[in-house]
Amino acid sequence: MTEQPAADTLLKRITAYQWPALDKPHLTYADIAAELKTLAERDRITLTHIGNSFQGQPIHRLSIGQGPLTLLAWTQMHGDEPTATAAMLDLLAMLSEPACDDIISDNWLSQVTLHIIVMLNPDGALQQRRENAQGIDINRDARALQTPEGRLLEQQVRELHPDVGFNLHDQSRYYAVGGSKKPATLSFLAPPFNASGDVDGSRLRAKQLIAGMYEAVSHFRPGQFGRYNDTYAHRCFGDTIAGCGVSTILIESGADYHDPNRQNARALNVVALYAALNACITQRYRQYTLDDYYAIAENVENGLCDVLLKNVTQENEAGDRFYCDIAVNETQPGHATVFATGDLTELGGFREIDCNGLILCNAKGFCTKSGDAVTHEHYQELLSQGYNHIVSQENRGDIATDIPVLQCQTPLPDKTGPLPDTPAFFVFRDDETPCCALLSTHWLTF
Repeated sequence: MTEQPAADTLLKRITAYQWPALDKPHLTYADIAAELKTLAERDRITLTHIGNSFQGQPIHRLSIGQGPLTLLAWTQMHGDEPTATAAMLDLLAMLSEPACDDIISDNWLSQVTLHIIVMLNPDGALQQRRENAQGIDINRDARALQTPEGRLLEQQVRELHPDVGFNLHDQSRYYAVGGSKKPATLSFLAPPFNASGDVDGSRLRAKQLIAGMYEAVSHFRPGQFGRYNDTYAHRCFGDTIAGCGVSTILIESGADYHDPNRQNARALNVVALYAALNACITQRYRQYTLDDYYAIAENVENGLCDVLLKNVTQENEAGDRFYCDIAVNETQPGHATVFATGDLTELGGFREIDCNGLILCNAKGFCTKSGDAVTHEHYQELLSQGYNHIVSQENRGDIATDIPVLQCQTPLPDKTGPLPDTPAFFVFRDDETPCCALLSTHWLTF
């Protein structure tokens, strides 16, 4: 039996086999076509065209190994969730090299067959949206089977009879782990196969495997791995496939600090799948218990925000002061809105700024005239004068600054405060003088 490599050694090897071209915020079929072709040319890999999307794009399955133990994984069922697609191509790049056999058990290729459906929803990927070209969420089509992509997945499960299935997704960046205020970089679930949440032999194995996967990844990002609750969803593929006797495992890739393209989650997916593959072959998963599974902290939805302004001072018209926190999320590049205000002590932020002693200025708009240009220096001067937005009749293109700008056709009310869903463009002052600003998610002092 081959000894498992140390965590740091394994991660270095995984990183060495990553496809550099897949370090992107989003992936389409065109982005992975070259990697599919390269892998198909390797002796250990079989590329099978299993069908087409609603709009006729090809859907492929990559397979490695000839053993009786069958594992099936599928990625990008939701078109805008690409992290695991890159990760599974990385995993296959590593496993296809004989030089990497030492990281798995002896003769592993004769013990296991691994199938990976890469990018189940290429149409949604092309449009960068969750649903397929019919506008249907494939992961809610397990019963009705009205999508060709859903029918393909159901057919693959029926034909391959997998022992273990891996349902690979991306989750919101704002999921936190328990009460830690840390991002859930990966989250796991062994989905139930009925409303009672029963645990049969297959589901027990899924939970044991997850416990082992959790142990394997926890070396790299302590406290950043969570677990979903066991709510049964009869329309979802994970729950439905679990009902077929498959040990089904959901892995959701999430955010990490200073990692916009989720490359840390990408590498950790490979670590987790490697651990599961090894545990299946060696049956090491049997050493874990249900208690180990439930020891993984549950996710907290919206437990994080992009920027958390703490201890902000505000004044009412009478000059009375009150204090609150302000949570801000970036809704699109360069534009963020207020998520929540008030006592946000249970919320974490990817960036947290202590505003103790800073007073939120009232909204103040600078009106431009036709032909006026606003330079970077002029904009900074306006901010230092307390202006938080620029008023113009049209969306002007002659504002020459790389700092986010809020443009409005009419001035915002003077007393506009940090209400939920309003633009996050604030100027702060000390007792008298404007001294700093939050412009979308950009913090500026002056």
